[in-house]
Amino acid sequence: MKITKIAFILLTLLSFGCNTEKPKDLTEKPIEFKLPANFELEELYRPSEHEQGSWVAMAKGPNNTIYSCDQYGKIYHFETPEIGKTIKEEDVHPLNLEIGEAHGLLWSHNSLYVAVNKQWKDDVPDNEENGSGVYRITDTDNNGELDKVEMLLKLNGAGEHGPHSFVPSPDGKEIYFIAGNHTSVPEQLKKGSRLPTNWGEDNLFTPYLDARGHANDVKAPGGWIAKFNPDGTDWQIVSAGYRNAFDIGFNKDGELFAYDADMEWDIGMPWYRPTRICHVTSGSEYGWRTGSGKWPEYYGDGLPAVHNLEQGSPTAVLSGTKLNFPSKYRNGLLLMDWSFGTIYFADLKPKGSSYTAERTEFLSGTPLPLTDMIAGGDGNLYFATGGRRINSHLFRLRYTGPEDSQDEIASDSKTKELRNLRQSLEKFHDQPSKDVIPLAWKNLDNDDRFVRYAARIALEHQPVDLWINRFMIEKESKKIIEASIGLARQGDAALQSKILDKLNRIPLETQLAQQQLNMLRAYELLFIRTGTPSEQDRLATSKKLNSYFPHANNAMNRELGQLLLYLKADGVVEGLVQLLEKHTKEKTTLTKEFLSEETTLRSEQYGPLIREILAKMPPSESIYYGVLLSHAETGWTKKAREKYFQWFYDVFNAQGGLSFKPGMENIRLAAMQHVPEKEKEYFQELSGVYSPSTAIANLPMPAGPSNQLTATEMRRAAWGKELADYKTDFDKGELAYKTATCILCHRVRGEGGAAGPDLTQISDKFSRGDLLFAIYSPNDAISDQYANTLFHMKDGKKFSGRIKSENEATITLMPNPFNENYTIEVEKSNVEKRELSPLSPMPPGLLNRLNPKEVRDLFVYLEAGGDPNHKVYKDD
Repeated sequence: MKITKIAFILLTLLSFGCNTEKPKDLTEKPIEFKLPANFELEELYRPSEHEQGSWVAMAKGPNNTIYSCDQYGKIYHFETPEIGKTIKEEDVHPLNLEIGEAHGLLWSHNSLYVAVNKQWKDDVPDNEENGSGVYRITDTDNNGELDKVEMLLKLNGAGEHGPHSFVPSPDGKEIYFIAGNHTSVPEQLKKGSRLPTNWGEDNLFTPYLDARGHANDVKAPGGWIAKFNPDGTDWQIVSAGYRNAFDIGFNKDGELFAYDADMEWDIGMPWYRPTRICHVTSGSEYGWRTGSGKWPEYYGDGLPAVHNLEQGSPTAVLSGTKLNFPSKYRNGLLLMDWSFGTIYFADLKPKGSSYTAERTEFLSGTPLPLTDMIAGGDGNLYFATGGRRINSHLFRLRYTGPEDSQDEIASDSKTKELRNLRQSLEKFHDQPSKDVIPLAWKNLDNDDRFVRYAARIALEHQPVDLWINRFMIEKESKKIIEASIGLARQGDAALQSKILDKLNRIPLETQLAQQQLNMLRAYELLFIRTGTPSEQDRLATSKKLNSYFPHANNAMNRELGQLLLYLKADGVVEGLVQLLEKHTKEKTTLTKEFLSEETTLRSEQYGPLIREILAKMPPSESIYYGVLLSHAETGWTKKAREKYFQWFYDVFNAQGGLSFKPGMENIRLAAMQHVPEKEKEYFQELSGVYSPSTAIANLPMPAGPSNQLTATEMRRAAWGKELADYKTDFDKGELAYKTATCILCHRVRGEGGAAGPDLTQISDKFSRGDLLFAIYSPNDAISDQYANTLFHMKDGKKFSGRIKSENEATITLMPNPFNENYTIEVEKSNVEKRELSPLSPMPPGLLNRLNPKEVRDLFVYLEAGGDPNHKVYKDD
């Protein structure tokens, strides 16, 4: 019999003592819902109460059947109950097949398609396990029971950024599939890809990798979307450049959209991007790159989001077309956010050949970790909560208001015409055809960005020698710029000088803002893809670009700045330092999309953290120049260098995401490499040094006496009557948090280390029992976002740690979570295999430094989210 996590906690604790009283605090916090008007919500089932795990994927089956899957367990099926009825445990049936751990389910063509998200085992033959991949399950004897599992595509990638979800095409003839950025693109999918597969990082300077090691070994194209036939053939890449979009959905026009995730650890950095809705057009590229390498939206070789949201964890997308909701919902998408327990409605509005969106909050709850949603056969919305083994619920939401008489919004003829034009170009994204060249060339200067993009991708699929002559005789600036981007990506180094000559003849000031940025991006891609220019071309190009620097537009300054630094233009370092000072003084930020105060107030723990970060966040525009200047080897004066390194000292006093301070320290260290040896000590003092260990350097030891705490002693300290009536103050809790060394690896309200998850909102997501068990037995459940990588060497040795950086020859590991500056080098040629480590970076026994009273102080502090004004610290 399977033992649930909570049951295992109880059995573990009871085995250490004779007190068999059930802890009182294992009951869940009640969910506080905010529902739309004229809707009714029913709770139908609690899977975790019946040892059926935490549901993260759902699919509407035939008739009234619904399929669901536990993130780390089985696939289940059940019938939707009548209105007012609930589901009983005996009505929920597991599939009698050795397959599960799915992030995506789809019932289509009389089959259940399953996206398994599970690490393959090296010591087990593929035909004896069902690891990560796309599977089709069918009923071969027509007895109503699914009995055959067929793997359609094996995938290399697992975890929360692994294989995800499906959606059928509007005509039902194809199936679309999405995978996160930790899922490699199989070679067979690259043939006939609608996106040119010579993708690269395409950064002029080597990016800085995440200081915490997240996704440091993940390269282009990032998360990707593909389509395939129902029998599992004719796979084709459609779009890429996502971070970790979990789900996709078609709107009423048959256009596909994805809801992509942000990298919240990067808040405060110039490359931070919020969550976003992306229009998944043929051959589209959305520019996710690891670390600081993410492309800004204005890059001409990528596309912009339809709508930028704020911070969150996207999980599900659902078209409103199949819901029995008012007609306005049929024009858009419902979007789920796990972190803030919110379902948004994005009302899609045609804009050219693409769309924009008006977003409203549709439903929310606290705590409400939303995982997936479907339209049932009855037109009602069914949605689940859970994930990461936390308690799971199944709900039904139905519209009960007056009958809707509104007509659907009619399509605008101009936007429909532009969509048709874009689609006519997209037909040539998977095959060479010289017939498309005249049409594509004609639309290289189209005012619509998505049409222009589709035209260039169509050209890139054709041999360059079929259209290079058109480029050489072209006089229209917009076409020259757009074609230069295509030639930089598909041409060879022999063309570089000719392309530069064409670009250098175009006066930058004669172009509109987006074309100016496209032109600068064309220069960058030429140097990235075809190498350093000749001395003659370098001088000519730097002279031209330097005449526009500094520019009135911030985006132009960023691109001009990095081009001029790359070209070693005269005076560029002085100019960059001036911009750094200017934007520090003006507190200029790049990202405007942050959570509203109303949303942050819904979270008693995480909300204050976001508000504090915003209040103390450094000017990200100036950080852009601080990062860029770290690459400057020459051109420094002592005065400019003093201003630069003093700026670091100020930055370390600011707050940002989890990777902010250690990331800035990596940038400072890189900049220090260019300082003459005899001056390093001087500039080291100017800049300061960040290390989370300084947070406990001058703290007293725990009061004690401390000892080897047993599970029973920990339980007595943190559960039941001992804590229910316990009164303490904030200072004692903060001291316990620091002296237990939690602060070295975790953050609370923006302060602390970066090796582990943020604990500010921990009590909203996990019960006290879950939290205590995670501390007592940290190896039981390790999120792949925080796991170490274990390397098996050919000589039998093993190394484990977070990956800091990686190149063709070596891997730099951070084996000590308490010291990010200590690293070791691993030779790739000596690695036999790599895998996620089964041992948590968090050592057991951390609470042994504390006495029982201090343990209680710590737990109250965590429940308060480090907020000195929390109600737990106030007298009744």
